[in-house]
Amino acid sequence: MARKRKQSTTWFHRNSRYLIAGVSAAGLLLAIGCMAKGSSAIAGSAYVQLGGLSLPLLGAISYVLMGALAIGPVVTNNKSLDAPTWLGLFIGSTAMTIFSGYLLYVMFGVLQEPCVSCLLSAFISVGLWGLTLMGNRWESMGQLLLPGISVALVALIATTGLYAYAQNPDSFTAGNPPPIVNTESGASEIALAQHLTVIGAKKYGAWWCPHCHAQQTLFGKQAFEYLTYVECDEEGINPQPNACRSAGVQSYPTWEINGQTYAGVQSLQSLAVASGYTGPQEFINQNAGHP
Repeated sequence: MARKRKQSTTWFHRNSRYLIAGVSAAGLLLAIGCMAKGSSAIAGSAYVQLGGLSLPLLGAISYVLMGALAIGPVVTNNKSLDAPTWLGLFIGSTAMTIFSGYLLYVMFGVLQEPCVSCLLSAFISVGLWGLTLMGNRWESMGQLLLPGISVALVALIATTGLYAYAQNPDSFTAGNPPPIVNTESGASEIALAQHLTVIGAKKYGAWWCPHCHAQQTLFGKQAFEYLTYVECDEEGINPQPNACRSAGVQSYPTWEINGQTYAGVQSLQSLAVASGYTGPQEFINQNAGHP
């Protein structure tokens, strides 16, 4: 009986783990840079926060895990880790690729807020998936079918839950919701709200407060989704009374911008000046906020 000819090992297969580790390191540096720079409007959005963790932090954790799986068997010289770590790399890169697809949908289809670093991260995730598929001599691609389907289902359920929560968070939490905002947002209102989020500004209020609702109507329902709102009443949704006390909030609404507090309903022009906003200021809801 003729022996089965052994396949030659190419340079790519010999160094695939190093390539994956290097790409993961590049992704980690990108995530660290995003965290150092501060969250963008999309990174701070509820659409992409998982368990309260920000998007850059989630990315950093994922890249560290991928790098560890790639280089672990090489560093320890433990051949028994080869097969399970390759499977772990496939599962991790598949989940990251699916989440990247969801992120692209949120960027372009929902928030319409492109993010260069997020695009680069998505490209890196797809690259890791491709390197994992081609970098190992899998006995059969069929062995990836069951874990691939399983991780795809889990990732799709998680992203669907994130999207549903961001669309209607009141249905997921107990407490009294504030009145519904019916005014529409213009491009200037959205741009100002995104700017306030990026610089870390916060709006403190209470669900029953008519002046808080008046402030929200100035922004409109689309723009208000970007703002960082802190509920001070314990009977509201996701209340944070301790944070309100620490900030010295004595009336509602109160804004905290660049270390300064501003009590009462603020015009959008005033918020633009206080926050150093220099974008478009063709606000359409200037007269909508008075209770």
